Amino acid sequence: MAYKDETFYLFFSAFFRERGRERSHVVGVTTLDWKVFSEPFLFMDGRDDGWTGMCSPNITRVNATYYLTFNSWGDVHPNGQKNQLFYCESEDLGHWTSYRQIGQDLTHDIRCIDIAITFYDDQFYVMWKDESIRQPIKKYKTRIASCPLLTEPWNFIGDGYAHFFLHGGKESSLTHENYEFIEIEGKQMLLSLDYSPHHPVLYSIGGASEIEASWQTWIDGRDLMLPREQFNTNHIANAPFLADWRENDGYFYLLYAGRTHGLTHAGRGNNKLGLARSRDLTTWNVPGIA
Repeated sequence: MAYKDETFYLFFSAFFRERGRERSHVVGVTTLDWKVFSEPFLFMDGRDDGWTGMCSPNITRVNATYYLTFNSWGDVHPNGQKNQLFYCESEDLGHWTSYRQIGQDLTHDIRCIDIAITFYDDQFYVMWKDESIRQPIKKYKTRIASCPLLTEPWNFIGDGYAHFFLHGGKESSLTHENYEFIEIEGKQMLLSLDYSPHHPVLYSIGGASEIEASWQTWIDGRDLMLPREQFNTNHIANAPFLADWRENDGYFYLLYAGRTHGLTHAGRGNNKLGLARSRDLTTWNVPGIA
C-alpha cells in the first residue's frame, strides 16, 4: 500500500476463476477511508504475453518514482517459461508503464517469485525466492543481488543467498518469502513471511548498510504477533506489508491476508485483507479489538 494526496493505494493478488480456469491477477484499488474502495484502476494477468497469471505485488518509492514489482503465477506457462520477475513504474500511483521482465541474467529457466527491491547508496538491492537449489528441507532459497538499474544485469551478493537469524542468534531453518525492505529510524529492516506456520518476522540488516555484504545477513528476527479474528483463524497474517505512518498518527500499519481454511481457490482458501496497527511493533490492535 502507498499514500498520496489523501488517497490510499492498495495493490494485491486477486485469485479467481476466469474463462474456465483459476488465474491470479495483480490489481490496484484506492480508498479514502478504508470502508469504500474504488473499482480496479490496475488489472494485470500477463495473458497476452503468454503468462498464466501475475501475483505478489510489492511497491517501493525511489525519489519521485514508484516501482511496482511482482512475478508471474502458474509455474510453467504457455510461452514455455517458468515463473519470472517483473516491474512497472509510476509518478502518481494511478498511471503505470507497461510491465517489463527483469533479472533474466540470473533467473532464466528457474522458478522465481516474491521480488522486493530497495535503493541505497546508488544501488538497487533485489531479493526474491527461487528453486535453483533443492534440499530435503530447504527446497526454496532466498536470493539477494544488486544492480545500478533494474534493467541492467544483476550481481549476486556473496554466494547469492540471504541468511536469517532469529532474536537470540539462532539461524532460522524456516522458508522465507513475501519480502519487504523498510527503513525504520535510519536502519535497514526486512519483513519476511516465515513458515510453517505462516507468520511475519521483522529482521535488521546484519552490518553497516554501506557494505554490500551486509545485505546478505539479516539478524534479530522477531515475530509480529497479529490478532486472530473470524477471518484469519487458519492463516493469521499471510503476505504482510508494513508501513511506518508514525509521523502522521504515531502508528505502524500492517496490511496482510488471512483465511479460515485452505480448501477452495486451488488450495489457497478464501483469503481476505486485514489491517492492524501498533505503536511499538510488539502490541497490535484492530478496530473493535483492544
